[in-house]
Amino acid sequence: MTRARSARDPERFRLARILATALALVIAAFAPVAGSPNPTPKPKPTAAAANACTSCRERRPTLPPAKFAREPEIAQVYAIALKYPATLDAIHCFCECAESPMYRHKTLLTCFTDLHAAGCGICLSEARLAAQLKERGLSDAEIKTTVESVHKTDGHPAT
Repeated sequence: MTRARSARDPERFRLARILATALALVIAAFAPVAGSPNPTPKPKPTAAAANACTSCRERRPTLPPAKFAREPEIAQVYAIALKYPATLDAIHCFCECAESPMYRHKTLLTCFTDLHAAGCGICLSEARLAAQLKERGLSDAEIKTTVESVHKTDGHPAT
């Protein structure tokens, strides 16, 4: 009986080595190798990941309009901010978010870098008017003057 057992032992060890080698190959095939020539590619930054306006005071990106898919009216105005960042950046927001210690917004464009504009009728109205005027061919200076004269309240200085 000891002779039969000892005859099978080399077979068991051989089978165990084959299985161990196969397992090691499978693990090696799926494990990332440091410095490998084909590392996992990083996602490229999208237009929404950076503010494309290099002359703007507000450098943060606006929220993507798709974030407001269930509210098409809001999504449309966030799309305006994405399309005309320099125009909105030149306009003062008269909801007084610039003066607010909570927000401290720089310009109307800043309102679209977070959820603030989505809940503010003044921000939305200023941006819609700016886009309408822009599409009629007015300059940014003319748009700024018009939007600020429409939305200016008594005692609130325009920028």
